[in-house]
Amino acid sequence: MYAESGARVWDSSKVPWSIRRDSSTPLHVQFRHLLLGMIERGDVRSGQPLPTERELADRYRVSLAPVRQAVLDLVREGLLYRVRGQGTFLRERPNIERVSVLSSFSKSMRARGFDVEIHILRQEAVRPPSYVAEALRMTERRVLRFERLALIDSEPLALLASFLSLRTFPGLTVDERSGNSLYDVLEDQFGIIPVHAEMVVEMAPCSTRQSGLFSLPPGSPLLLVEGTTFDEHDTPVEYFRVFYRSDRIRLRFDTHRSAEDVIQLAQNRERRRKEGMGKQAEQP
Repeated sequence: MYAESGARVWDSSKVPWSIRRDSSTPLHVQFRHLLLGMIERGDVRSGQPLPTERELADRYRVSLAPVRQAVLDLVREGLLYRVRGQGTFLRERPNIERVSVLSSFSKSMRARGFDVEIHILRQEAVRPPSYVAEALRMTERRVLRFERLALIDSEPLALLASFLSLRTFPGLTVDERSGNSLYDVLEDQFGIIPVHAEMVVEMAPCSTRQSGLFSLPPGSPLLLVEGTTFDEHDTPVEYFRVFYRSDRIRLRFDTHRSAEDVIQLAQNRERRRKEGMGKQAEQP
């Protein structure tokens, strides 16, 4: 759609004539479909500016209003974003975070080739909320709250908070900026490795504080992953809450049954089959 170098060149020969003024479909809706078609065909790439609203309006000989409305709709939906003085851009596809694997967020992102920065926001002893105390099965009055902001390629994408027992982990300090994750420290200093987790995932509105951290409007939808990690003895290790930018992160869950589960299911199925045959035999 554009020349690779120099000024932007709008190649009008590649744009379909799909705007119909005699259609009952509003012009801004038609423009929305046109822009989506450009994106789906790959005519616009991530980080590449779209044609200006004036260019689109001139190309289709309509006023600016429907073009501007279509662009604004896609910006609100998170597909496009605007940079003052530079134009409107296609947002990159969301990163995928595998939540089924118990590893640090920073390490999992670095393994995918992303540049990761960790900003430690809080590392302090606090009074635990009741749900944290219940999840950790503890009666202590204070727990360690460890909160950090993860930036992927200089963009804040995740806000991570961990709550841990000060009795179980005395003197615990973590500096993920040095490359050591929380799980590295738990293993190296205390010999404890989280081996499984119980978690829930839900949508949560972005708070005023979070909006400043994520550079999002308050109330924007975030993905919240919340739960407890356990060691090999099924003892709670950590209560965690992770807020992800829902427009930049997709969560992938891998599920499988253990061999014991499969054997048990087969045995139950065979038992029900035999019981059914026995009932049929008893009928006159």
